[in-house]
Formats: sequence, structure tokens, C-alpha cells
Amino acid sequence: MKPIFLTLIGIVLSLWTAIGQRTGAEKPLVFLCPPCGLDCDTIHFKEPGICPTCGMKLFASFPEFENIQGEHFETTAKKVAVVLFPGVEIIDFTGPWEVFGAAGMEVFSVTAHDSIVHTGMGMKLKPDYTFSNAPMPDIILVPGGNVDPSDTAVVNWIKRTSTAAEHTMSVCTGAFFLAAGGLLDSLKATTNYQAVQALKGMSPTTEVFDNARFVDNGRIITAGGLSAGIDAAFHLVSQYIGRAQTQKLANDLEYGWSEDDPFIRANIADKHVQDFLNAFIPFEYKMTEYTGDKNKWLVTVRLKSSLNQADLLRLLDYQLERVAGWKKSDKSGLWAFEEDGKKWFGELNHSQIGLGELTISLHVALY
Repeated sequence: MKPIFLTLIGIVLSLWTAIGQRTGAEKPLVFLCPPCGLDCDTIHFKEPGICPTCGMKLFASFPEFENIQGEHFETTAKKVAVVLFPGVEIIDFTGPWEVFGAAGMEVFSVTAHDSIVHTGMGMKLKPDYTFSNAPMPDIILVPGGNVDPSDTAVVNWIKRTSTAAEHTMSVCTGAFFLAAGGLLDSLKATTNYQAVQALKGMSPTTEVFDNARFVDNGRIITAGGLSAGIDAAFHLVSQYIGRAQTQKLANDLEYGWSEDDPFIRANIADKHVQDFLNAFIPFEYKMTEYTGDKNKWLVTVRLKSSLNQADLLRLLDYQLERVAGWKKSDKSGLWAFEEDGKKWFGELNHSQIGLGELTISLHVALY
């Protein structure tokens, strides 16, 4: 009898709901603004539109639901310690800080001494903690900048704390702090493109990549230079909240996050014109062209120098041959070089535009 009784109850409830729908006895609707922490969080609006207090677009709901943030599995309550030191690069830690914070993580700064830290571009920061009183983090973020691998206070804290942390992540030359503590031994890693060779020399058992946005070894993650730390932070966040939620987070932060086709500095052909530009460091010049892609690059400079044209061109020949390792062809202004089995050519052009002033351009391209 019991199953029949329950079946009858179900039929009655269904009929009651259907009658209510036909007679217009639907539950009333209201409109709320997304939770913002202001007084408007408690207001039930009668019509859709824009909240007059916080300016957010209202959404439909029912009166019995208070305007609170539901659990969408979009955040994770992890603790992130950001290591600061004199000359730290701003974007190396502020970019990832924003990503971690937006994912719901508790982010704080930690330094060796309780004093104002001057960043590489003059920003002054008061650290939250010192190495002696910082909470145990789940994640350690080690930015780059004016890195001193001989700073044992920084190196030892990172080494000691990383043993209990879930992840240790470096950005740019922050990898040198990890290398100094032996954390990169026999692992794969990356760093700022310009510092790749130096890291190879410092940590000979580490396989250092110059063509990766970041390298994930599991507990140890290293990112390339500067903005690469943002991509590494999104990657790490995705391990906690999933890729779908992380993609939405990236879109909300208006960042073009893509692990499928990331920007990789070493893949851009302008790396082949850096030795050319370095020869002009002592001189006054302005770039008028700087454009290309993975397979070609063109740079043109307008240069002022007390050197005569012949001496300046001889200097460039010496730079390209002895420093860059290029080979000059029989034709004037043409050079050739190889990288990873690929053949490239370089074409150097110049023209006098005034007394002590000329334009010089270098075009490099794959054969």
C-alpha cells in the first residue's frame, strides 16, 4: 500500500503545481545586483536595469534568496607568499598577484627585513611579513629583477619553505634564486630570454629552455621574463579551479590567456637583431622601423655619431662577425648565419642624411 500512497501524493502535488501555473500563481521575481559589498546588496528591485548605487547590471532572482555569492568553484583559498627584495621587477610579481588574488587566494609579501623595499622602477613597498614571522604559504612566488643569488637570507628561506609548500614559482631571473638553492637541479626550467645562457652556466644539471613561456615540473614552475609570469600564474590557478573557470577568470581580467598558442619571446625573429642594436649603445639613435614576425625582422635606426661612416660600418662588421658569429658574403651588406639547422640571411643598408647623421637598417629572414 505504501508505494501506491506515495504515488498518489506525487500525482496530487503535480496537479497542484499545474493548477497554480494555469491560474497565474507563479513565484514572484525580483532583480538583484551582483554582490558588491555596498548597501544595494540588500535591495530587491522590481525591474531589470542598472543598479543606481554600484552601476552593475541587475539579474533576475526570487525574493527568498539574499544577494550573496554562491559557490561556483571559481575560487580557492590558498596562501601565496611573494618574495620581495631591493630592485625587484614590478610586473614579475604584480601581474601574478592580480591573478592569484582574483582566484580567491590570500596573497602577501615577505622580505628579509622589515623595511621599505625599493623596486626596480622606484615603487616603494612596505612588506607584510619578514622571513621570521611569515605564515606558511601554499605557493611561493619568486620574481626577478636585481637578483643576487649570493643573498643567503633569500635563498635559504625559499629553499627551506619550498619543502612544505605545494608549489614554488619563479618569474624571469627569479629562477637564479631557485638555482642557488639547488631547487632546479636535474629539472627543466626557463627564465628571461637574455639570461638563458647565464642560468645554464649556474645550474649545469638543469635543462634550460629558451622557447617556453613557462616550464612546469610539478612542484617547481619557472616562467620566462616579465609578462610570462601572468601566464604561469593562470596555469597554476587552473590546477586548482580547472581550465574552464580559469579561462573565464582570464577573460574577466581582460587578458588573452592561451596555453595552446602562447607568445614565446625566443620565437620572434627580432632576437637576431639584438647584437646589431647593442653596437649602438654608446651612441645617440632613434629607431624608425621595428617590425616582423617569426621568420623575418626589419630594424632601422637614425644615428648620430662623431665617427665617420667608414669607421662606423667597420664597427658593425666587427660586431656581426665576432659577437653575433655571422659570416659575410661576397656581396656588400649581405650576411649569413644558422640557428638550430635553419639558415638565415642578413642584409645591411645605410645612407648618409647629414653631417654626422645617417640611417642604418638590418633585415634578417629565413632562406
